[in-house]
Amino acid sequence: MTSVLLVDDDEETLAAWSASCAADGFEVRGARDGQSALAMFVEFPVDIVVADWRMPVMSGSELCHQLRTLPGLADVVFVLVSGEPSPPAFVSYDGFLRKPVDGQILLATMRRLLTEHATHREHRRGGTKE
Repeated sequence: MTSVLLVDDDEETLAAWSASCAADGFEVRGARDGQSALAMFVEFPVDIVVADWRMPVMSGSELCHQLRTLPGLADVVFVLVSGEPSPPAFVSYDGFLRKPVDGQILLATMRRLLTEHATHREHRRGGTKE
């Protein structure tokens, strides 16, 4: 089962994302800030992280940066979500979505990025995906 870590300080948003992802077959973990999410990820790595850009304690952009520096775990797919009109240029994320995010768009983006990531990983290994 594909696992996702959803991170947002807004309880309603987190609940909506969680419900959509669980209904689509994802194993869902949730956190209310980047610091909690980082601790959770280190203990239980996931396949994809979806995080709000602006949160107290640790922002989604800082979480992304921290995850990208973890040895052996830097390969996780990361989607940054924000109400801001454009994504930050200084963060190495895989996808960016503007709030409010429709559940079907979130799921489609996650599935597309996971597929692209798996294909890219296979090409780096020199193999082909069956």
